[in-house]
Amino acid sequence: MNTRVFLSSLGAFLLLCVASRKSAAAEPQAHRFAAELIWGTNGGKPPGQDLKPVAPELQKFLGRVFKWSQYFRIERKEFPVTPARAAKVDMSKECRLEVTQLTADEFEIELFGKGILVVRKRQHIAPGELVVLGGDDKNDNAWFVVLTLAKPGERK
Repeated sequence: MNTRVFLSSLGAFLLLCVASRKSAAAEPQAHRFAAELIWGTNGGKPPGQDLKPVAPELQKFLGRVFKWSQYFRIERKEFPVTPARAAKVDMSKECRLEVTQLTADEFEIELFGKGILVVRKRQHIAPGELVVLGGDDKNDNAWFVVLTLAKPGERK
């Protein structure tokens, strides 16, 4: 084999290796989110419904901000978000959440209730920070979606 051909092939191979490493390193890092659909009320848990009380620290946080005394979790879902793909998460048959990454730490969050956009919010979100979105419900109740960005390396 000719030395020139061999060196050309070796150089092309090394360039391919370096390019593939750079493209793999440049792939966007997925951010892991958790979302909880919560119902707030001043009454008790309705009979026949499989609702769980929220965690005590979340109960305390929501109680300081909102007027309701009881908060129950309807649903909890975890999902990834990357700059390449928005996450669309059905929290219930009437509640949908869409999260789009805009920059490294800025996200657009859209919350839909019964197919209608209830809230659109752009926000910088730090790992561990809570974002609360929601709306009114009948009989002086409310529903919320509490969104959290997982800390790097954190597993639930």
